[in-house]
Amino acid sequence: MTAIKTLELGIQAIQAQQYVEGARFVRIALKSGELTPELRSVAYCWLAETQDDVAHKRACYGEALIANPDNVDAQQRMSALLAAQLPPMPTSLPEAPPAGSTGYSTPTVPAPPTYQPMSYTQPAPTMPLSPAASTFAPASPPVYVQPTTYSTNIAEHVVGIIGGPNGLGSGFFISAEGIVVTTRFVVGGMERLTVELQPGQQVAGVVVRGYPELDLVFLRVEVAPRSTLPITPQPRVADETPLTVYAYGRQPQSGVQRATKRALAAHWIPTNYAQMGDSGGAPVFDQQQYLLGMITRNTSRNSGHFYALHIAAIRARLQAYMDELRSDARAYCPTCGENSRAGGAGFYYCETCGGVMPRAQYIARQPLPQAEYYYGVSGIRCVHCSAQSGLYNGKCLRCGQTQELKR
Repeated sequence: MTAIKTLELGIQAIQAQQYVEGARFVRIALKSGELTPELRSVAYCWLAETQDDVAHKRACYGEALIANPDNVDAQQRMSALLAAQLPPMPTSLPEAPPAGSTGYSTPTVPAPPTYQPMSYTQPAPTMPLSPAASTFAPASPPVYVQPTTYSTNIAEHVVGIIGGPNGLGSGFFISAEGIVVTTRFVVGGMERLTVELQPGQQVAGVVVRGYPELDLVFLRVEVAPRSTLPITPQPRVADETPLTVYAYGRQPQSGVQRATKRALAAHWIPTNYAQMGDSGGAPVFDQQQYLLGMITRNTSRNSGHFYALHIAAIRARLQAYMDELRSDARAYCPTCGENSRAGGAGFYYCETCGGVMPRAQYIARQPLPQAEYYYGVSGIRCVHCSAQSGLYNGKCLRCGQTQELKR
């Protein structure tokens, strides 16, 4: 069954108010990786209709806009949802929380918006269709609560990473499809680690993509959260913004964005954290419980304080990874974190760094002329071992020796 047909079945089930079954079909279609960005965006708009939970809807509309920023329907729905949940401006500043407090309190949340029945027509071959327009109208005026706006159970999203070279680390779910984000420092060159969802509940985690320049890694697990964390709409974090880090199995740790005199890339958030309870990878939130990013072990050379990676950079790399999966076969290279096309084709070495792919670590590696396409080498033979496996930085990818080439 094609992904488009699966999506059509999901839409039909949702329109028939069979929300569980409809959500299942839509998630299958999304997980297939076969949908175009436009269809993924529409699928997330329909997935939002399967629950009345505001956080779920906001997460779905956010995913829809990531897939297709030009989706006008998703833009309008997100704007209406945020407007319905926006608290009135306070007439006076609230009192500061007691010393030692994280500043979090149990929020009063307006009643979830109600949705008018959706009209559905059998889609033409030129799908997609969008859900009927929704009316976002809280049952009563929103109540201003400081500092919490959303009642998100953060503990459901934060996980422990066990088995890495630098001890216990943290991570958190970045998508509703079972993708966990953590740092490269936490996983090192490992390919498989143990992910602990809660004490006593452990699952296998497979590293699927890494970005060492950002200290960023994605893992895939066979479970998924019931919702996704609400993400900050701000591209940068202002100086002195209160921060809270939620490391796995530890008490929340309060801090602030540290003002610096250096010009930093927008994706780095300087903090005043100088100590962490684990190897990093924990989510960082603002006072409204919006996800700002991920704490890393990267520190300032002058002060020794840690930096966090902004959530916008994480989401951009996640989308890039999903695009890679749709392009052609790939295989994760633990040496450099790339998704290797040569490895995905079954060859021995990563074309980016020259590292031996995991599946080829313990097998006899013979010259494969057909692999030359991936390494940009044609007709070049190693003077030491006569292999035509390709070169990286002037070294043979088979024997590793530097050489002068002969043709």
